[in-house]
Amino acid sequence: MDGGATLGRGQLFPLQNFKKGVRIWHRHPTLVWIGATLEEDITFQTRNVRIRLEDDTEVEYAIKSLDQLPFLRNPAFLVGKDDLTLLSYLHEPAVLHNLQVRFVKGSSIYTYCGIVLVAINPYADCSHIYGEEIIQVYRGAGKSAREMDPHIFAVAEEAHFDMGAFGKSQSIIVSGESGAGKTVSAKFVMRYLASVAASKTRNGGTTSIEARVLASNPIMESIGNAKTIRNDNSSRFGKFIQINFCERGRRIVGAEMKTYLLEKSRLVFQAPGERNYHIFYQLCAARNHQVLKDLHLGPCESYSYLTQGGDSRIPGVDDKADFEALLKALQLLGFDEKQMSDVFRLLAGLLLLGNVHFENGEGSSAVSASSCQEISRLCREFWKISESDLRIWLTRREIRAVNEIVTKPLTKNEAVRSRDALTKMLYSHLFGWLVDKINEALNEKDKLDGTNQKKRPDRFIGVLDIYGFETFDVNSFEQFSINYANEKLQQQFNQHVFKLEQEEYIREEIEWVRVDFHDNQPAIDLIEGPVGMINLLDEQCKRLNGSDADWLSQLQNSTELKRNPQLAFPKVRSNDFIVRHFAADVTYSTDGFVEKNRDAIGEQLLDVVVASKFPFIRTVIGSTAPTSVSSSSSSSTPGKRTIKKTVASQFRDSLKELMSVLCSTRPHYVRCIKPNDSKISFDFEPKRAIQQLRACGVLETVRISAAGFPSRYPYEEFARRYRVIYTKEAALWRDKPKQFAELACQQCLEEGKYAVGKTKIFLRTGQVAVLERVRLDTLAAAATVIQKMWKGFLARRKYETMRRSLLIVQASLKAFLAFRRIKYLQMHRAVIVMQSAVRGYLERRKYEQIRDSIIGIQAMFKANRVRRYVEKLRYEKSAITIQAAWRGYLARREQIANRKKVVMVQCAVRKWLAKRRLRELKIEARSVGHLQKLNTGLENKIIELQMRLDIANARTKEEAEKFATASKNLQKTKADLAMMEAERLTLLEARNRVEVLQEEVERLETECDLKEAQRGGMETKMVELQSRLDQMQSESGQTIVELTEQLEKAKADRVLWDEERQRMEAALNTERSARNALDAEMAAMREQLMKNVDLFESSTFQKRPSQKKNRDDDSCSRTTSNLSQLTGSFTAETINGVHSTSRGSPEVLLDNMASTFEQLRMINDLRQRNEHCQRETERMKAIIEASTLIETLDKKTSLKAFESIRVGELEGAYNRLKNDMERLVSGENGATHSVFERIMEENERLREEAVELRSMLSSHFEKQSVAGSSGYRRSPRPDSGHCSGADSEDGSSGADLEEDLCIERQCRHLKNLAENLTKMLTNQNLEIERLQQQLRFSESQTVFRPSDCSLDEAVRGAHKQTQLLAQQNMDLNDKLTRQSEELAEARAQLRGYSGPLGLENASDEEIIRLEAFEKGSIKHSGFLEVYNVPEFARIIVCELKPTLARLLTKNLPAYLLVAAFRNHDEKRDETALTGLFSSVHLVLKDTISRSHDLDLLSLWLVNLWRLFNLLRQYSGEDSQPEWHVANTETQNSYRFKAYDVAPIRDQLKLRIEECYTSLMKKAIEHVLSPKIVPGILQHESSSDLMTAGQERRDRNSGSVESQRKSLDDLLQFMEIVHTKLTTYGGDDIVVKQVIGQMARWMCALALNYMMFRRELCNFEKAIQIKHNVTQIQNWLNAKGLSDCRDHFEPLVQACHLLQSRKDPSNLDTLCGEMTSRLKPRQVVAILQHYDPSDEMEDGLSPEFLVQIQKKLNERAIANNDPIEDKDKLIMLGTYLPPFDTQPFSYSDFPLETLSLPSCLHMQSVCRLV
Repeated sequence: MDGGATLGRGQLFPLQNFKKGVRIWHRHPTLVWIGATLEEDITFQTRNVRIRLEDDTEVEYAIKSLDQLPFLRNPAFLVGKDDLTLLSYLHEPAVLHNLQVRFVKGSSIYTYCGIVLVAINPYADCSHIYGEEIIQVYRGAGKSAREMDPHIFAVAEEAHFDMGAFGKSQSIIVSGESGAGKTVSAKFVMRYLASVAASKTRNGGTTSIEARVLASNPIMESIGNAKTIRNDNSSRFGKFIQINFCERGRRIVGAEMKTYLLEKSRLVFQAPGERNYHIFYQLCAARNHQVLKDLHLGPCESYSYLTQGGDSRIPGVDDKADFEALLKALQLLGFDEKQMSDVFRLLAGLLLLGNVHFENGEGSSAVSASSCQEISRLCREFWKISESDLRIWLTRREIRAVNEIVTKPLTKNEAVRSRDALTKMLYSHLFGWLVDKINEALNEKDKLDGTNQKKRPDRFIGVLDIYGFETFDVNSFEQFSINYANEKLQQQFNQHVFKLEQEEYIREEIEWVRVDFHDNQPAIDLIEGPVGMINLLDEQCKRLNGSDADWLSQLQNSTELKRNPQLAFPKVRSNDFIVRHFAADVTYSTDGFVEKNRDAIGEQLLDVVVASKFPFIRTVIGSTAPTSVSSSSSSSTPGKRTIKKTVASQFRDSLKELMSVLCSTRPHYVRCIKPNDSKISFDFEPKRAIQQLRACGVLETVRISAAGFPSRYPYEEFARRYRVIYTKEAALWRDKPKQFAELACQQCLEEGKYAVGKTKIFLRTGQVAVLERVRLDTLAAAATVIQKMWKGFLARRKYETMRRSLLIVQASLKAFLAFRRIKYLQMHRAVIVMQSAVRGYLERRKYEQIRDSIIGIQAMFKANRVRRYVEKLRYEKSAITIQAAWRGYLARREQIANRKKVVMVQCAVRKWLAKRRLRELKIEARSVGHLQKLNTGLENKIIELQMRLDIANARTKEEAEKFATASKNLQKTKADLAMMEAERLTLLEARNRVEVLQEEVERLETECDLKEAQRGGMETKMVELQSRLDQMQSESGQTIVELTEQLEKAKADRVLWDEERQRMEAALNTERSARNALDAEMAAMREQLMKNVDLFESSTFQKRPSQKKNRDDDSCSRTTSNLSQLTGSFTAETINGVHSTSRGSPEVLLDNMASTFEQLRMINDLRQRNEHCQRETERMKAIIEASTLIETLDKKTSLKAFESIRVGELEGAYNRLKNDMERLVSGENGATHSVFERIMEENERLREEAVELRSMLSSHFEKQSVAGSSGYRRSPRPDSGHCSGADSEDGSSGADLEEDLCIERQCRHLKNLAENLTKMLTNQNLEIERLQQQLRFSESQTVFRPSDCSLDEAVRGAHKQTQLLAQQNMDLNDKLTRQSEELAEARAQLRGYSGPLGLENASDEEIIRLEAFEKGSIKHSGFLEVYNVPEFARIIVCELKPTLARLLTKNLPAYLLVAAFRNHDEKRDETALTGLFSSVHLVLKDTISRSHDLDLLSLWLVNLWRLFNLLRQYSGEDSQPEWHVANTETQNSYRFKAYDVAPIRDQLKLRIEECYTSLMKKAIEHVLSPKIVPGILQHESSSDLMTAGQERRDRNSGSVESQRKSLDDLLQFMEIVHTKLTTYGGDDIVVKQVIGQMARWMCALALNYMMFRRELCNFEKAIQIKHNVTQIQNWLNAKGLSDCRDHFEPLVQACHLLQSRKDPSNLDTLCGEMTSRLKPRQVVAILQHYDPSDEMEDGLSPEFLVQIQKKLNERAIANNDPIEDKDKLIMLGTYLPPFDTQPFSYSDFPLETLSLPSCLHMQSVCRLV
């Protein structure tokens, strides 16, 4: 078919385009199309025009009409585009030339043509573009993969992305002729999908699905590929591989393969230069293998099936190695040795069967004598079948008639065909069996999971590797089937391309008239229509004597087919017919069509094989044996004949199924092109290429695109290139590119030649060339003006130079004359001036130096002070912002969890209600009324039938009377009677059914009675539940009333508290005055007591008592000394003086003692009263402080609002609970009470939180409304639905809310604590009073009465009484001391909690430190004793949250663990130390492995690194002196003495690496990676540098700000990571390694992305990228991470490379230090993608790139670079090296100052020693 007649001829261009010198295309007999130029203009009168070809020959071109105008060539800048649809002129020569330029000059084998990827077979090793690093470049690119270089991986990535994004299955259709690379392309698609969607390997060791999918390739190539004239590895079958994915499309879960039209004729016949299937040659080459030894195979030359094509060797192919690969693949797919041995035995038998030859005998053929050994070996050793039967039925055939069987002998040729049919049948069944086994292996997971394999998965990607359009000198049934399949695929392709083209215009809102495209439906109808060629061929196959000639006669004589223009016949009568396919007209020979379509084998021959004792043959043939017989032979049982489907019918059905699958998916097309038949690398033959382009549909795609607007450009790109053609508004192209494009097209193009879309400008064919001509004319005119101005400037400059020269000569002469006259005066004055100038200069320089020094010192001092102040403010603001964001996140997460729980409860209740409704409906369906409705129609029908029966009886009587006259109607009447009889039987059956239904109705009525009784019971139960509900409602109402009363009572109590406080203050003043009086009285009584103490020194007490008395005296003296200590009024001197001066009689002494004890009791009473007063005073002070605190809390927080909202919530909750209870009680579920209690608990908790938040928000917004009353707007109420964090630009509103929420909760906690402390004080006072009462009671019982006893007894009693009093006083004193300490501690804790409420600037850290260091004066030795190891490990790992850790001592867990390790080391307890580390290690390992939180991983990376260094710093090893050189004496004393901690350090090193890996991979990588390309490559932060004027900057401030966000996001994320590491105590080593690795990733990913994007490789983009990298490097410098700047050097050098001059004179610079950090292939790749900005710079020639490559290789050799670096293209993107633990970090933290924070509650599990 003429390509010029179908592509581009309908495009008419104005004749002004055809001027002299215009480049055109001209047909060429060898090159198909050749470039030429017009030698003269073309006008309407032109009929012949002279053109000059590129080979400098001049020819005449005839123009008979405007349709025959020559094709115009595209502008030079469009040649080599990676998408053919971007060409301005879309026609056949332009497409062919663009592909040739890219393939030959650019070595690019892939090119886009719209949605089609054109792949040209390079016949060279291109493995470097299919490596794993290339997969990583395209992996995850999604839709942006189309913006990168064309590649088969881009198609696979787009299909994988579309499947996940749109939830629709995809298909990749790979087509092309033999040798074009279809199989290789399909393999690369499967390899890419297996790499990016790898599934997890099961624990049982089963091979992954991806490996099994890839392992199926060598098997299918061995059994389905063969060498042909055009291809050494040609697939002789079509296959559709369906790769199934999980629901989210992230991993492969299975696969399935379907095959089409295996070329079975190749088994028995090969053309010269071709081979049989590879498997046979592999068996012969590996015949000595252990698996094949028992088969005793010979070389391939010994088998007739393998020698028909001549030489059986393929250059560069090792059949033996391929057999090894085949065995590995079979083992990988689960084939056992027995199965593999059976397969090889069957294949070897086929080879032996091919060596069986025949000879003509008497009346029939027979097996030749030379083949007896082969057939005997085949039957005995291989297939184990009957040799005699095989000999008989290979040479005979049985024909069965109706009542007889005839055995017909076969001729020699017929016997050969019978043998070949058996071979093809067995191989075909073996091929299908292997495919089924492979599918079972690929779906093994589904089989194990018990899923249905027949069910099509929801998401899959299908890879269709199918033969392309074929036409040979002799075309037969195989080519007919192949071309039929291509017709179907081409129709689907055309429809899909046209649909996408229409969708593009609809999406851009462009009106476009639908264009008719070539529809090949007539050709498809010709083949598969009702009266089509396939049906006619099947009809011939069904006939006993059907032949090819009869089929051809049917085709020629069919009326339907004659009207179809796609069918033709040769003018000379022959056995051929012609079908006009979409690609070309193909002539088919009918020889063998019927036989090949029938594909028959004798039934008896098949029975011989099926009767084999070799079970594998029966397994392979299976149930298909009965259907494999010829349709010409009838079955032994008449009427049960089984007819086999013909090959064409089977293929048509499978093709329909394939098309239905493809239509249900989103297709992606890959068209493979074979550039030449000589297999020369990168050689392009235009004739071969254009045939395939026409056949594979590429030109059809171009034709559809050319029918509309084929050229389309984004507005920015269009404006950047054509900004010179519209200059009325200078900056319009930059400010409003869309408006500029519309105005420019209006000025330069005709109406209708362009269309303005939403994001692109659309141009008709050839309009880009028009714009290019206008652009070049504009530039030429501008160049003319510039030349004119330049020449005028040169002339003026020459004139001015000559004029200045004359003036200088004149001035010189005049000056010389005057010089001699004033020479002396000048010299005299010059000396004076020079002296003054030199002196002044010296003084000024001295002054300026002094002034500059002073100013510099002042500037440095002021700048340093300002910098410190600014850094402090920035750090504090950042910390506050982070805290606010995190607290808000925690609150939102908790609220979301609560909401989910409520939703689950609602779902459960609704499910229960639905089930109850379902039961009611089921009961209703079984009711009598329902059955009556069903039977109503049946009763009517019975009545109708009865009426019809009556009518029929009447008619019968009438007919009987007319029997004599109407004998012919008698037969009809009998038939009617028979029919009526049948209806009567039907009516009888219906009557029986009615009776059965009536019985069923009675049974149902009985059941209804039972149901009514049950319903009565249920109604009673409902009444009871209703009463319970009313009771609960009344109780709820009483509860609300009680709560209201309690609230009122609380308010009244508060008023009473205020009055009580005032009253207590008055009482306190009264008590103080009374206390003063009592103090005076006690002083007087103390003096009296001192006088009475003289009694203890009287002579009575000086007598020598007995031993017992001595003991009493000793105890008395001790008691007296204790008493003096307790009272504080007696001294040793006083007691001695009293003893020395005491005198008197015993009676007087006893009286004095009695009075003394009485005074002591009075003193004790007064003391107790005093202490009671003090306690009351303290209690009142505590009450006052608590009430003050509560008032403060009420004022500072929203507690009042909390109480009021709480009441409102209770009332609302009552109404909701009432409704819920009504619904619950109405049900029949027995778990109503439990459900109710659970809902009540959940609602109570949620209500508490809701009230808390609402009260806090209410208070907050009241403050806001008060504070902002003078503003322009009011903040919304919290319950108005308009509350948002966006009210404040800096996010301070959200932070204030979170801070208020924290303070709110803390205040309520403090209020409860204050109330508890007050209650505790009251209880303690009551306990003291109770004890005092008991003491007074005991004293009253044991009072000493001296008058009732003797003197000795009185003395002993006095001593005992004194000792008892002293002991009681000491016990009470100790108890009071302890209670005072507890009270002081509680008050200190209360003051610590109330600190933030009194001090507005106090932080959370201060509060916690008040709690943590309240006993800071206690010193310890840096040892930590752990009581409960598991609980300690849980607290230190799980309870220590990052939000709390940032407020405590940095690296606190590390210091605690070191202190615990030191304690066990000090005790020499190695087991305890190991157990402690193991417990912490296990909990920490589990936490790290499961966590994805950036804060948690950062916290533990820092602490593990600090612990690792502490174990080195305090280790007892002396081999590393640098670990201990900075230690103080105290720190050296803390070193481990008894235990080597090196094993612990080894384990910590592993945990550090694991934590580092988790931090980088789980928490940082997935956030950082999406920010790299927008932030570094696509961010235009320097665009405002090129804007003109301040007005332009003001107008675009918003857009520039939006553009700046991408880079700011990247820097902000780096700032977040840096801040978290430093906040948790990370040192410079950790920070540098984390930030440095992020810098490596950013450079690698940005450079990899840049090397595959042409639009990024230009001068302007290089400036922007360099600016963005500089911003990041400046941030690194500001953070003190200047060492990390070097990681961006490869990207910086790439920018320098794009900005430098690229010509041979600058070769040394390009290949020198400028690109020292880039690999040779990276430099070449960047230069290959270099896109010149305008016409002022030419593209890079291939010769220049070769020079660059050579120079870079020489540099690599000179630098001794590794060989693999020379071919390395991709930088390691997200590769993560292990954490470097070699550097050492010293810690100066003193362990003796360590303390346990009470917020962690660790006092119960450990203590500091």
